[in-house]
Amino acid sequence: MIVGKEFVIIRIMGGTVPVVPFIQALKVPAIIVPLVNMNNNQHSPNENLRLGNLRPGIKTCLSILTTPLP
Repeated sequence: MIVGKEFVIIRIMGGTVPVVPFIQALKVPAIIVPLVNMNNNQHSPNENLRLGNLRPGIKTCLSILTTPLP
């Protein structure tokens, strides 16, 4: 996020991510951080993850989980 700017919210995820029950039960907002490459063909026979995305993805998750809220 650029300081002083709002997030742009774009719904691009498919319906297979079961996050809504958690949002409703816990009454908290949630975000999904996709770590896959754009051509991963989710849920298809040739679904893939570029190995080059793995390390940055791990670092992204670690950063999200360890950065204190303002």
